[in-house]
This record gives sequence, C-alpha cells and structure tokens, in this order.
Amino acid sequence: MKTKIISAANQKGGVGKTTILVNLGAELARKRKVLVIDLDPQGNCSKTLTGQRDFKFEETVAALFDKPKVVSIVDLIQPAKLNGNAIENLYVVPADVLLSRVIETSLTKINRERILEKQLAKLGDTYDFILLDTPPNLSLTTLNAIQASDLILIPVDSGAFSLDGISPLLEAVSEIKDDEGNYLILRNEVDSRNTIINEFIDEELEVVQDKLLPVSVRRSEHVGQANAVSSPVRFYKSGSLVNNDYRKLAAFLLNLM
Repeated sequence: MKTKIISAANQKGGVGKTTILVNLGAELARKRKVLVIDLDPQGNCSKTLTGQRDFKFEETVAALFDKPKVVSIVDLIQPAKLNGNAIENLYVVPADVLLSRVIETSLTKINRERILEKQLAKLGDTYDFILLDTPPNLSLTTLNAIQASDLILIPVDSGAFSLDGISPLLEAVSEIKDDEGNYLILRNEVDSRNTIINEFIDEELEVVQDKLLPVSVRRSEHVGQANAVSSPVRFYKSGSLVNNDYRKLAAFLLNLM
C-alpha cells in the first residue's frame, strides 16, 4: 500500500483539528500503520498521544525545520503511548513551542514549502497513513502540510465562525497545489438538537456540497474528557457513541484512498 498523507487544517482555531486527527489515527491504527506529525507549536497532539508535557527540542519537528539538511525525520519518530505503554501501530513526531520561532527564521530558506515533503520521502512506504496536525493559521508548517498532502481534511464545528477559516485556506491550497488540491470538509461536534445552527451551517456549506464528507462527528463530553487524560476516546471509553463516528470516518478514508 502506498503511503497516504492527510492533513487537518482550518484557519479558525478550536474547530477540533487535533481531536479529529488523534482519534482518526487511533482508529486507522486498528488495521494500518500510522504516523502522526504535530506541526502546531501548541503541541496538543503530541501531549495527547504521548502523555508528555515537554519534549527536548532536538527530538521534535522544530529541530527538523531548524536544520532540515542535518536532522532526519526518521530519528524523530517515537511510539504513541498510553499510560507509558506503546499503542500498537501508532507513532508520533512531537512538536515544541519553539517551532513558531524556528518557522520565522525558516522563511528565508530555499524551497521552504517543501521541507516536510522532502523529509517524508525518506520514509518510503513504511507507514500506511501519515497524518499532519496544523496550527490555526497559514504559517510555513501549514503550507508544508498542504504541499505534502494527498488530502486536506477541513473540520468545521457548530460555531458560526468556524466557516471563516475555509476561504483563505482554499486559496492557499489552490495556489500551492494548482488544480491538484484535494480537500474534504468534515462536520465536527454536531449537536442534532441545535436546529438553528445546523440549518445555518448547512446553508453556508451548500456551495461546497460536493466536498462535504458523508460522515460527521457528534458532540460528546467523552472527547474533552479523553483529551484531559491524554488518550484517544476509544481507549478512554470504548463504549462511547462518538467512537462510531471516528470509525466511520476511518472506514470512509480507507475506501477513498
């Protein structure tokens, strides 16, 4: 199987990019080998998948962007862990808060938008899926993720302003990937009882209906609880209904790609 690279992106923060990626990775890892790369200086994805709060700079993706000709992504990969025990088939490259400062100095590098793409080529087809978590802006790491991705997953939550981040993101996708930009929009944290906001978002997404995923992720208190204890939901509460949504998302992407 050729490696499939998926990034989660939206200019708007708080729409659930990291949560989607963590739980999608955990579901895909049931049957596939998955690598998650944290490209957000906040490092929430790293914390959830390892239980660690701090990482040595030289062991993070920040070191890679700092010295891409010296540091290899191969040396940054570590097993995802739950309570100190490795999660089967799931791996992570953590982020460091200094990544934002490194990115500023990387703006002068030649082919700066292809740093990640060149590094991922070193992995060959070692992993079935590589998932890229991005910050809520069009920073250099987001542009690198877009360049390297086969698919950009755009989560939209039930907040009226979560749609604001789509337009500038799609402009960047079009500019970087020309006509090859492949993206899908995912409704996240859907509350079926909130009729007014659901109708509003449905209307707003009408123009991109062909890009809207046929699966969505419901709102669930178990998601926040799982994040708080640094765990994908399927390990924190296996019986939670939201696991069905993540499972359907994983199945759809497996069939699609």
